[in-house]
Amino acid sequence: MSIRRALALGLVIALTAGLVPSTVAAQEQTGSIAGKAREAKKPYTDYTVQLRDILTGQVVQTVSLTDDGSFSLTGVKPSARHVVELFSKKVNKVVCTEGPFVLTTAALKKDGVVISCGTNPSAWWLLVAGAGTATTIAVTQVSGGSGF
Repeated sequence: MSIRRALALGLVIALTAGLVPSTVAAQEQTGSIAGKAREAKKPYTDYTVQLRDILTGQVVQTVSLTDDGSFSLTGVKPSARHVVELFSKKVNKVVCTEGPFVLTTAALKKDGVVISCGTNPSAWWLLVAGAGTATTIAVTQVSGGSGF
């Protein structure tokens, strides 16, 4: 083998070896979201927990509850906005939603998530926003125009 071929082969191997670890590391950059579904009642086999990507609206993962009503979602992509949904198989609908959650490469783990329907701040803010919109529409119509 000539010196040129040996150098070329060595360069190809060095470049390839340098690219593979970074590709593998990028693929392994996932996190987890875990917690307890307080709203679920026994038997816990009647429920699943879904991870939904807010941007696409797609359910990206579904897991069953454990014997104590806990869940763990793994392989969660960082930088994507997700909500966690408690799904009742018995009534075939989402019972509660928690989130949104955004994992970062610095914080790939979110533990202690509690799915509880009674304390959903997202629903509260939607209600407040809806009431504000309804008030604005009512005031505009009573005043007889757009106000401009």
